[in-house]
Amino acid sequence: MIRLNKPTINKHEFEQLQHENAKLIILDVRDVEKYQSGSLQVPGIATKNVPYIHMKEQDQALPEETAQACADATIITLCTSGNKAQKAAALLREKGYRASALEGGLTAWHADGMQSE
Repeated sequence: MIRLNKPTINKHEFEQLQHENAKLIILDVRDVEKYQSGSLQVPGIATKNVPYIHMKEQDQALPEETAQACADATIITLCTSGNKAQKAAALLREKGYRASALEGGLTAWHADGMQSE
């Protein structure tokens, strides 16, 4: 069993969580334009977009609908390289969520031959 509240997870740990049927939500923290140009789509796991800049500026890190979906899930934050995702995951952990950043972001995901849409 993977510890669900660590700062980052790698591709192998992500896959292990999938096999354990953990409730996961992918939170793409890039701006809307980048998200719309393509994000990580994994069958059976919801992908939501909440730009990190908005998370920082709001009293509530997540919009109400997203917050409800994330309440009992492990959030995997995602950006292009992993840097913004780590900041977003830290912010979410401060707010009481279980959140980890995907190490290396989409760049590492693609380098490992994983698919996204």
